[in-house]
Amino acid sequence: MIKLFTQAGCNSSRKARQWFHDHGIAFEEKNFSSTAPTISELKQILCLTENGLDDIISTRSQLYPTIADKLPDMTFNETLQLLCEHPQLLRRPIIVGRNKLQVGFNDDDIRQFIPRHIRRISFQRTLVGLVDM
Repeated sequence: MIKLFTQAGCNSSRKARQWFHDHGIAFEEKNFSSTAPTISELKQILCLTENGLDDIISTRSQLYPTIADKLPDMTFNETLQLLCEHPQLLRRPIIVGRNKLQVGFNDDDIRQFIPRHIRRISFQRTLVGLVDM
């Protein structure tokens, strides 16, 4: 099951939610504005990142300047606890599949969440259309 982590009022979160609806793909949404992420969820997300915390912390968050100097001295667990207490520090949306991760909304990259068999059918239709030309 795909998990979509969002925040209220976030345009990118709205776009991701609408994209999944438009493509008929089931997902579970968790809004960080009403329910904070758990340490377990953050660890699952971090397991799929290439650059760890740098991939999920939003340097554009209004809160970021107040904690930026403290981050390098914080332990991993302290940082996770901070992110649980202040989810507005997280980039959004965060989309998690079984072994896939997308942070932020990108119309091309989100296609990785379309099931493989459907992507194959679509690709074959495209090839047939090119042959018919």
